[in-house]
Amino acid sequence: MINRYRTFTKIILVSFLLAVIAAAPAKAQLEEIEAFLNAGSENATALTKAYLKPLPTGLSTSLNSGWTTKAAPTKTLGFSLQLRIAAAVVPNSVQTFDANDIGLTNDITVTGTSSNTIAGKEGSGQTLNFIGGSLTIPGGTGFSYVPAPMIQANLGLIKSTDITVRYIPEVSSSKYGDLSLLGAGLKHDLTQWIPGGKLLPVDISVMGAFTSINLNANLAFNTGATDQKVETTTNTFVLNALVGKTLPFVSAYAGVGFQKGTFELDMLGDYTIGSGPFAGTISDPVSYSEDSEASFHALAGAQFKLGPVRIYAEATAAEYLTGNIGIGIGLRN
Repeated sequence: MINRYRTFTKIILVSFLLAVIAAAPAKAQLEEIEAFLNAGSENATALTKAYLKPLPTGLSTSLNSGWTTKAAPTKTLGFSLQLRIAAAVVPNSVQTFDANDIGLTNDITVTGTSSNTIAGKEGSGQTLNFIGGSLTIPGGTGFSYVPAPMIQANLGLIKSTDITVRYIPEVSSSKYGDLSLLGAGLKHDLTQWIPGGKLLPVDISVMGAFTSINLNANLAFNTGATDQKVETTTNTFVLNALVGKTLPFVSAYAGVGFQKGTFELDMLGDYTIGSGPFAGTISDPVSYSEDSEASFHALAGAQFKLGPVRIYAEATAAEYLTGNIGIGIGLRN
């Protein structure tokens, strides 16, 4: 038994590393947005919002998935430890944008027909021409998914209620950036309040949860600068009504719910842009907040039991279709 748990611990660590690496393309492209500063502080925000358009909804939908393993709450003092990875599929309509339509100012002229967002193809996009120079909008990652790793623990409380906590301490890497995550959720059984509810052939419950994830990257727009960086925070909330059935080796569930999320980005530091008579310094040039476009959704999932080992799978249908898979250990759940 000890060897089994050691093996599972290794799986957890390797899977988490893979999840962080999966998020690396997003971190790399966060560094690309520094090029937008050359178009002036008035346009840097508009270009950044257009280029990172998939992130508010993609991250929110990914983070709002995977909160449950079955419709019924975990039994009192039952528990599970889970590692789950979610990925939201970015629609084709959000993989490109036209710089002519994002409100650029200062007599910028645009050459080309379209540009790629962070989730678009790798090829460079349109060229912006302005007084003092020009810039070409960078290509996307060629990765049309928005991933999110989750390490979470679930514990059964009294009155058919359970709590789930997500936590990833700050992981810092010069290659992959900084990543941290915190969240908590509650699920409560409703059948106990329905007259004759114990006779129903299914479990009915309601759950709510929040998550906050931070993904940051250091920038090097000016040689030798040490204070240039981009910081992002995504805060999400989800409320689900669930119905399902628990059997000895498998639990299946489905439900509907409401979700929301907010993506915030700040580009911090002092930046010297232009050259010669066009040179100048701007401080903290980009700061904005954008809400997720996801609201109502439907979901379905299952938990498979193999002794103490649990395997999870869930799909959410919203503005972005999202898949969530995972592995864990559990007792009385």
